[in-house]
Amino acid sequence: MFEVISNDILAPNLHRMVVKAPRVATARRPGQFVIVRTESGDERIPLTIGDANPEEGTITLFVQAVGVSTRKIVSVPSGGFIRDVAGPLGKPTHLGNWERVACVGGGVGTAVLYPLV
Repeated sequence: MFEVISNDILAPNLHRMVVKAPRVATARRPGQFVIVRTESGDERIPLTIGDANPEEGTITLFVQAVGVSTRKIVSVPSGGFIRDVAGPLGKPTHLGNWERVACVGGGVGTAVLYPLV
């Protein structure tokens, strides 16, 4: 079980959730994601890791509540628990040896850019 440290509403149907996941917080790299399930048997939802704090053992997830499963995830209050947070998954983003890069995004998709910047 993974404790929800905070669950803040940023905009209608958009939540920033900080979740206690020490192993993920330590191992994650920019561009990776986790699979989240609120309860056994629930749909597995992939979510980008928007930020991590290895010292506190937390990861930050930005969740747009658009369907049954994502609405269930954002309904977990601070102090509540999520059953599964599997990850980090996916190949980390590789930028190469550039002096400067431009990071452009829009809406909730911008969450993936924050760790890169």
